[in-house]
Amino acid sequence: MATPVPVQPTAAERTLSDLFETRADGFTEAPLDATRRVAFARFAETGLPHRRVEAYRYTDLKARLRTLPPAAGVMSEADIETALAANPPLTAGAARIVLANGRLVAEHSTAPGGVALTSILEPDDDSADIGALVAAHDDALTLANISLFEGGAVLRIDGIAGAPVEIVHIMSPATLTMGRLAVFLADGAQANVVERFIGGEDGVGNHLAEITLGAGASLEWARIVEGASDGTTLFSTHHLRIAENTRLDHTTLSTGKGLNRNQIFAHVHGDEADTNFRAATVAVGKRHADNTLVMRHNSLDCQSSEVFRTAVGSGGTAIIQGRIIVDPGAQKTDAKMMSNALYLDDDGEVVNKPELEIFADDVQCGHGATSGDLDEEPVFYLRARGIPLAAARRMLVEAFLVEGLDKVSDEALAEKLADVLRAALGEALGVTAEAA
Repeated sequence: MATPVPVQPTAAERTLSDLFETRADGFTEAPLDATRRVAFARFAETGLPHRRVEAYRYTDLKARLRTLPPAAGVMSEADIETALAANPPLTAGAARIVLANGRLVAEHSTAPGGVALTSILEPDDDSADIGALVAAHDDALTLANISLFEGGAVLRIDGIAGAPVEIVHIMSPATLTMGRLAVFLADGAQANVVERFIGGEDGVGNHLAEITLGAGASLEWARIVEGASDGTTLFSTHHLRIAENTRLDHTTLSTGKGLNRNQIFAHVHGDEADTNFRAATVAVGKRHADNTLVMRHNSLDCQSSEVFRTAVGSGGTAIIQGRIIVDPGAQKTDAKMMSNALYLDDDGEVVNKPELEIFADDVQCGHGATSGDLDEEPVFYLRARGIPLAAARRMLVEAFLVEGLDKVSDEALAEKLADVLRAALGEALGVTAEAA
C-alpha cells in the first residue's frame, strides 16, 4: 500500500536505523534473521509513512513520530506482577499468555489443552511457516516490526482449545516496543482469544500478529486497544489468511488516549468462508483512532461483513478505512461494510474512506455510512421517566456502541467488553455507569 518516496531520514528514522544496525550484529543465518534484513532494507526505502502515502493520508506518522523513545529493555518481575495484578483476566478460567516489552514471559504464561506455546525466537521444525504470511507485504508498520521485533509468541492450535486464551501485552512507559505473534489454527481447530494492551504511557508500540486459519477452523478474536496517555502511540496490525469453510468473528475495541492505528489485512483463499469484523471506538479529547481494514476475496461463495461504530467528540478524531477487493473468479462473494458514527458534540471529526475493487461479475458488495447527533426523542423519553439528561445521553451512546459486540458469543466476555466501553464513555461524558 505504501508509495515509494525518496526521503531524508528524520530523527525518528535515524533512531530506527541505529537500532537495526545494533541488533543486526547479533543476527544469525536463520531464515527469520534473513527476513529481518530484507524487510528493513524495504522499510528504509520510504521511511515512516506520511500524508502523501494514500493509506496513511489521515494518520501521518512522520509528523507524529518526530523522535522516538529508547527501545524497551527486559521488564522487571515486579513491574510485570504489578501490571497483571491491576488487570485481572477478563474471562474466568482463561489461560494467560504474557508478553512484556514484546518478549514472551514463560513463567507467567500457560497454554490450555490443544494449544502449543513457544517463543518466536526459539526455532523448531515448523518455524519455516513463521513470517510467510507477512514477508512480501509492503505496509511500513509491518516492515518495521519484522525488522525490529524484540520477541514474541507462537501459538499452534491443533484441536479445540481447552479454555479461552488471553494474550496480554505489557509495555513500559516512554519506551519503544515491538512485539510479535504467530498463530496457526489447524484444520478444524477452534479457539476463543482476547488480546489486550496495557501500559506504555508516552511510549510507542508497534505490534504485529500473523494468524492462519486452516480449513474448517473457527476463531473468535477480541482486541482491546486502550491508549494510556495523550503521548502514547500504539499500532496493532493483524494479517489473516483464511481457508475454506472457516468462520472468523473479529472484534476491536479502541478507547483511551493518544494515537492508535488498528490494521487488519485479511485474505480469504478458500471457498465458503464466513468472516465478520466489528469495531467499537470512543475518540474524545486528543484521541486519534484509526481503523484500517483491507479485505481480499479470491474464492467462491464467501461472505464478509464489517461494521464500525464510533462515538467521537471534544476534539477527537476517528478514521475508518475499509477496502474490499474481489479478485477475478471469486464469484458469489457477499461483502458488506458499514460505518456508523455518533457525534457527542460539535468538536469531533470522523473520516470514512470506503473502497471497492471488484473484478468478478456475480457478486454482492456494498458499503454505507451514517453520522449524526444523538436522537433527542429517546433522550426525552428517558428524561420523562426521571433520568437526568447526562445519564440519559450516556445510556443511549452506550447502547449504540455495545450493539457492535453482537458477534461475541461468550456472554460473560461480551459484558466485560461492554464494561470497557462504559468506562471510556464515563470519562468522555463525565457520567459513570453507576450514576446512569
